[in-house]
This record gives sequence, C-alpha cells and structure tokens, in this order.
Amino acid sequence: MRRWLEGLFGRGRPRTVAASVPGAPVWAEPEIPDEERAVLLVGILDDPMAREDEKYDAAGCLEFLPGPFVESGLARIIRAEGFTSVLAQHCAESLGGIWARTGEVDPAFMAELRGPAKDEVFGILGIRAPHLLPPPGAGRAGPAPGGV
Repeated sequence: MRRWLEGLFGRGRPRTVAASVPGAPVWAEPEIPDEERAVLLVGILDDPMAREDEKYDAAGCLEFLPGPFVESGLARIIRAEGFTSVLAQHCAESLGGIWARTGEVDPAFMAELRGPAKDEVFGILGIRAPHLLPPPGAGRAGPAPGGV
C-alpha cells in the first residue's frame, strides 16, 4: 500500500531525504498538504485491502483534519460498520474530537448515533465539550398519547 500511495501522490514532487522519517507512513510526510492528507486517510478507511491497524491509525489521525469531507467520511464509515465495530468506534472517537474542537456538531447524525459509536462520541464530548451534548432526556420518546 505504501508504494501505491507513494506512486499516486509522489508524482511531480521532489524526493526529499531529510524530511522523511524511515518507516513512517507516506500520508504522514510533512510536505503533504492537509487536504491531500485527508483524502489519503479517508481512502485508507475505504480501502477493502487495507489492514485493520492501518484503518484504525487513519481513523485516529483524521481527528486532526476537521472539515466536511472528513466528517462525512467518518460518518459514512460509522454507518457502514453498523455503529458497533472497533473501526466504527475509532471513527466515532475522531468525530467526537472534531466536534469538541470546532464547537459544532451535526445534530442529525448525533441523533442517528447508537451503540458503542454513540458511547464514544458522547464520552469525548462529555469530557472535552459537555455544552455540546443534548440536554438529558432530549430526543427520547415521551409517554404514549392518552397513556400514563
């Protein structure tokens, strides 16, 4: 995968020996702009051939690259993973971190969250930005009409 990414994003760039860290993933190279880095990392999440550990690392790094593309990519993976997988939890943790740092949440997706992914997002927000959490009881169904 490293060679594929180097070939894809290395075209037209001068090879720099001093800037590279031996063994570091190609998406971690300092000369790659953040927008390109975000595309690379979301691409790793989408790559069916990527190893689990690569996907977990990519999901974790996306927390530091906020933006609509990253947020929608994380939300898409969380949904695709059924809100329960380890990858969904890593993506949810990053999404919660982005929301906490930017001070903005996606209320529609927040309402959609469930299971371990919801626990991750709410846990991050509870620690870093509790003011972004919905008030207790919000979004829960009330008693049935005419019922007690």
